[in-house]
Amino acid sequence: MHSRRGNLIKCIAMIWILASGIMDTRAGKMLISDRGASRIRIADLDGSNLRTLIPSAGTNVRGIAIDVKRNLLFYADNGGNVIYQAKLDGSDREPIVSTGLRFPADLALDKKSSKIYWCDRDNDRIERSDYDGKNRETVIETESPYYLDLDLTQKKLYWGDFSGGNIFRTSLPNAESTEKIVSGLIRTRGVKVDPKGGYFYWCDRETHKIQRKPINGGEIEDLYTGLDTPHGMTLDISAKKVYWVDTGTNSIGGTGAKAVSRGDMDGSGKQEVLASLSQPWDLTLDTRVINYGEWTKRRFRKDANEALTSPESDPDKDQKSNLLEYFSGTNPFVFGNKEMLSLIKSSPYMELSYRMTSQPILDISVNIEGSENLLDWVINPQDIEDLGISLGEESVLINKRFNYQTGAKRSEQIRLKISLIDP
Repeated sequence: MHSRRGNLIKCIAMIWILASGIMDTRAGKMLISDRGASRIRIADLDGSNLRTLIPSAGTNVRGIAIDVKRNLLFYADNGGNVIYQAKLDGSDREPIVSTGLRFPADLALDKKSSKIYWCDRDNDRIERSDYDGKNRETVIETESPYYLDLDLTQKKLYWGDFSGGNIFRTSLPNAESTEKIVSGLIRTRGVKVDPKGGYFYWCDRETHKIQRKPINGGEIEDLYTGLDTPHGMTLDISAKKVYWVDTGTNSIGGTGAKAVSRGDMDGSGKQEVLASLSQPWDLTLDTRVINYGEWTKRRFRKDANEALTSPESDPDKDQKSNLLEYFSGTNPFVFGNKEMLSLIKSSPYMELSYRMTSQPILDISVNIEGSENLLDWVINPQDIEDLGISLGEESVLINKRFNYQTGAKRSEQIRLKISLIDP
């Protein structure tokens, strides 16, 4: 049994290594539909290394979505009224829906069921199909739907209309009950929902704001104001960040016009303008990171100093350094009460459990070491036995057993040593 578990861990490690070869040019990235340049663009999560992914994407590119596990990218082009599928590196592009569309706008994915949802503004309906375009059906008929999102936890579909200033919600899979949950806006864009956090978010392009409201009812909150034409939006829920693009078409000189910006999901931090484009319309994120540098780009502001971003720093004062937050997949700005390590002594063994990120990071060394005197630490791999793992959404719980009474010596102390290495 133990050998099988050991093999399982080795297999997971091998998958991570293989995945790194796929992800080295795309992990830790934001993907943007740049309508003004007719391109799909890609950049690091802090806006650096901006470049073109698909140069001639269409004449009017709109919504964009990705499924990283299946290595798939989807986007809509209402110039040709087509929805495309491609690989995450932009290759193997092909149309999956190309008939009967009049204005395909935003996209959303049900990754578990391999379904794609989209708004068709001029056909007044929201549709869905399989990833390959088959089994196409109308989910709901509704006036001028423009942006949408899925809450698969509560089985709800959210969307905003083009010019009515409304946001709606209906049940899935069959839209049996529909409710208007926001009204009185001017032009709703970029609707997104955070089921666990309890809020849904949107842009109002004519009041130049990013706003949110509790899912279960409450007051509208202004998060970011003084923008130009905020449009597409996405959430990095684990990092508690909201990203949005601003088309700049109102031309009022608002902050972040024709650029990608991000801020905190509660609006507490300053807006951070990340990258300028021609006319960005929508964006999505690949939040996987494979090294500490990518992790800092995701978690920290671009202008953060090295004293804050260094592996030894502890911004939230929870006695977990940035290195430990990186290793365990936790947020360096959220005080954590969870212990990342547990020990159970059962002579002659010490059972050790520790939690690490489910991200395939490549620049971490993890060793279990024993000592008699707290000065001299040694690694004895033959004394360590794998007891299995538990996979979670954000982290992996790893269980091992350490024989601390091997040979003539007795190692009363053990430690888990975590170090950064060159990837």
